[in-house]
Amino acid sequence: MSSPGPRTMTMPTPGVNGHRPAPSQLGSPLSTRHRPKGYAALAVALIVGLGALGYYFYTTAGTKVPVVVAVHEIPAGHSIARSDLTTVEVAGDVTAVAGANLPSLVGQTAAVEILPNTLVQRAMVTSVSPLASSQAMVGVAVAPGQMPSIGLSPGQSVDVLQLPSKGTSVPDASSPPASVLAPAAVVYDVRSNPSVAGGALLTLLVPKSASYGIEAASNSGLVAVVTVSG
Repeated sequence: MSSPGPRTMTMPTPGVNGHRPAPSQLGSPLSTRHRPKGYAALAVALIVGLGALGYYFYTTAGTKVPVVVAVHEIPAGHSIARSDLTTVEVAGDVTAVAGANLPSLVGQTAAVEILPNTLVQRAMVTSVSPLASSQAMVGVAVAPGQMPSIGLSPGQSVDVLQLPSKGTSVPDASSPPASVLAPAAVVYDVRSNPSVAGGALLTLLVPKSASYGIEAASNSGLVAVVTVSG
């Protein structure tokens, strides 16, 4: 095996008079660009502006105001009561009636059907009476068994019947057991009767010509209502 030859070391070329070249002679110095001061100011302004914009959206998103909302369904034509409404706090710009103005809605008439949890707007109510010139609003006390057991809701159509007098013999099949006092009357309001367990107090919209007969039958306890389509 042959032995390796002698290593050769390259020495830097000496400069003039045997001295190494000065560092300035080894290469060109790196250039350094100076950024204008206007760019730095613009960057600071953008950071401050974005921070302020973010703070604005954060604060406005967290701001809530009370507005009026429907507690339950309010049929069209229904006279709005205090128990129909409540307030809820919402964020953002809304057009609902402000909570502080809730009392101004009591006694107004629902111009349209208002669904539960709907934010109430002024356009949904009116001060115009729901009664037509040919209609009357009557109160009827209905005993248990003289109305559907599932109850009634405002806006439903019912036939108002006059029952035979108590103690009257049962009529035969050829004669009707009751007469219709008002066909397709509209239920305006329903409340439980505190003096009769299971009874109900109804407010009905009926033809004006039938109102007196209905009141007389109700006073005698001889009125009943049945639901009809309409």
